[in-house]
Amino acid sequence: MLRTLPHRWLPSLEGLERDEQHRYRLGDHSFPISVTGVLASQKSAYSRQIIEATRADWAPRGTITHRALELAATVPGWHPDDWPACWPFIEWVEPLLTHALWSGVYLCASERGTYSLRENVAGTYDGAFLVPKPGGGWLRILFDLKSQGSPQSSPYDVRPQLGGYLDLEAERGVLYDGACAIWARPGRTRVSPVYDVEECVTAWREALTAYWQVEARVARAAAAGVKCDPRYDPFSL
Repeated sequence: MLRTLPHRWLPSLEGLERDEQHRYRLGDHSFPISVTGVLASQKSAYSRQIIEATRADWAPRGTITHRALELAATVPGWHPDDWPACWPFIEWVEPLLTHALWSGVYLCASERGTYSLRENVAGTYDGAFLVPKPGGGWLRILFDLKSQGSPQSSPYDVRPQLGGYLDLEAERGVLYDGACAIWARPGRTRVSPVYDVEECVTAWREALTAYWQVEARVARAAAAGVKCDPRYDPFSL
């Protein structure tokens, strides 16, 4: 059973909107890129082709597992047993919602959108929870949920993505003590170690710097009347 502390819940940011293509707007301002967009743009052409070719497999699974966790976190009185056994991806949902993690923490955010006008980036992280400290008080931990297709799937480095959300939230004055990934796989859910905030933010800023450097090179090429993609053509500019 997922527990919350209503008086410590982080509300949605007023005015931030996201459409079905995960494009963000804040009033009249459109953000050119999201946290996941920054990181996806740095994948190789082959990796992106594989991702698109398998979208029909991973996209519905990701949507449903995320929705199940959101319902458990935000609907008063909702219990994991309310998830119909006949629904797809129950093999992912059941171990996710009954994981031992939830018995020792209190959720304080779910599907929270955030942004940075300074960096001109927006994003949405899957949630956050509070861990009671032995001497009193709380540790606030941001998390991102990942669904994978096999029990043998290997985790990958999520620190740049976690760092993006941590960095954007810090600009809002929302500070965290750490971040982790929750890996939902058929029959088993695993939780990563809690990563240090500074190492995650450093990894994110390196990725963001690389992204803007590429964008600047593309802009110079366009100004010169040259169409190129310097990510794959290092001699273009």
